[in-house]
Amino acid sequence: MPDDNTTHRRAFLKVTGVTGVAALAGCTGGGGGGGGEETTSGGEETTSADESTPTPTDTPTATESSGGSGPISMGSIMPITGALSAYGSGMQQAANLAVQNINDAGGILGGREIQITNKDSGTKPSNAIQKYNSLVNENDIVGFVGAASSGVSVPIAQKVHDDKVMQVSHASTTPALSEIGYGSDGEPPKYFARTAPNDGQQGIVMARIMQNSEFIDADTAAFLHVANPYGKGLAQRAKEAFEGETLQLVPYGKKTTDYSSTLDKLHAGDPDAIGFVGYPGNGKTILQQWSQGGYGTESSDWVLSEGLNSNEFLQSNSSITASMYLASPDPEATEGASVFEDRIGEANTLFAAHAYDAIVLQALAMQQAGEASGTAIAENIQSVSAGDGTTVTVGELETAISELEAGNAINYQGASSPVNLNDSLEPLNRFAILQIQDDGTKTSLKQIPRSEF
Repeated sequence: MPDDNTTHRRAFLKVTGVTGVAALAGCTGGGGGGGGEETTSGGEETTSADESTPTPTDTPTATESSGGSGPISMGSIMPITGALSAYGSGMQQAANLAVQNINDAGGILGGREIQITNKDSGTKPSNAIQKYNSLVNENDIVGFVGAASSGVSVPIAQKVHDDKVMQVSHASTTPALSEIGYGSDGEPPKYFARTAPNDGQQGIVMARIMQNSEFIDADTAAFLHVANPYGKGLAQRAKEAFEGETLQLVPYGKKTTDYSSTLDKLHAGDPDAIGFVGYPGNGKTILQQWSQGGYGTESSDWVLSEGLNSNEFLQSNSSITASMYLASPDPEATEGASVFEDRIGEANTLFAAHAYDAIVLQALAMQQAGEASGTAIAENIQSVSAGDGTTVTVGELETAISELEAGNAINYQGASSPVNLNDSLEPLNRFAILQIQDDGTKTSLKQIPRSEF
């Protein structure tokens, strides 16, 4: 496949369904990690043992939240329990840190503080919907950060437009979310945004590793994916971007322990390359059974998704994973990234920085709009993420708020990346092509700049 920018940009627009990409200058321990509800404003916090509603004195009224002088109610829906519980507490702590930093900077809209109510998704869609409804009906939120996994975010995102509540996911990457959050007529504003990258980019990179002569140089490929929206969406996008022949697109269940029939199907037709979209838990079993099964592929024929980019997983299975490739987001570092790392400390785990940015961007969007509402966030979040005005980052929120108060434009450069949101309210990221070494460490072979998408 040609290594030219035009080809890759066309591919990204095709596989993501995004048009009019604009403003391209570019799933944890701490507060509230217990799985109950936590409501916090600034440095003060109250916790309860269950998911009960905060006391009336802690819950803003509709007038206070949207247009008065009281605290502005926001929320988080994080995987404190369930399959992604290892990450949820850190994500939640990062969101709470963002609230604290905004309030320490004087608040927004003339000094109004943000109050956040944290909810546990349990990493289950039905549970998360209940928690979302509670945030809307009992806490009168204007916006929230969450959920983490795509399968949990999608059903919530299908409700937010009707509720006029802004959802910013920090960790949901399925391409389907590019088209969700609009009204039934498809018109803006879009009430769903994300600070995590769209898997459409990752699909392009996986296909590029497979087909380019400097890597695998494959004419045929097969894709193995976890049977959920993340796995299905990413594998499908990689298939669409692969210019050779795709022989198989094979799902696998997370509760399975014997993957021999799955691997047999995956290797039917002797593919030149294998794309594997999954998670470390099942990934270990799958790769061990592949290694012992005598299949025709070599480790250097495999391309792993970012979901398998776990140091512990790769190093503990290095005898199998050595020489495999990885497609990994590699966003440009911002000056605020190190500030965030110092402030979050040991809670800085996967997608925590993205959760921080999700709260900050919503606050700055409300400040720019001069109003605390979901619509105000939806209509202004893109411009504060990629404006032509003063560049601000973590540790400079007082400056950001002052500039907006004065009617000036800002460009918020986040803790996770520059977070320059496009028309679908999601960032384009730089990517890296990595290869796993004999000891399970990774070497970067090539960077792919944002301009190539």
